[in-house]
Amino acid sequence: MKTQFSSFAISALILSATTFSAPVISPGVKEVPTVEQSQATDFAFFRTHRQGKGITAVWGVTSSTEVVSFSVMKTYEDPYDMYSEWEEVSSTGCNGSRSYKCTDMNVSPGLINYKVVALLNDGSTIESALSTVQIVRR
Repeated sequence: MKTQFSSFAISALILSATTFSAPVISPGVKEVPTVEQSQATDFAFFRTHRQGKGITAVWGVTSSTEVVSFSVMKTYEDPYDMYSEWEEVSSTGCNGSRSYKCTDMNVSPGLINYKVVALLNDGSTIESALSTVQIVRR
């Protein structure tokens, strides 16, 4: 009787190991969204740095033929949370330059996440990678 039970227990263990193969994500751990390769190649670079009492964002695009305008956005919240509020810092038209720059003088202490959103001529948008700056004091 003991061998039948242990054989049943081993079969149940093997069955449960093979049936529940979905990845398990621990509570509090967030999956980081990935940037599609086509979006990643449209921005040649995107950097932010502290300049005086503000933050300067500098970015470049590999090809600006379809870009109509750029909006620099910021948030003090979790940038991967779909409910985070993003504030527009600056908006500029695309003039065919290889690089663009804007300075945000309205900053407060904390972690500030920036991104650039490019509006294309077909109405769609692409986003740059995120850049985070920490302001300890103003």
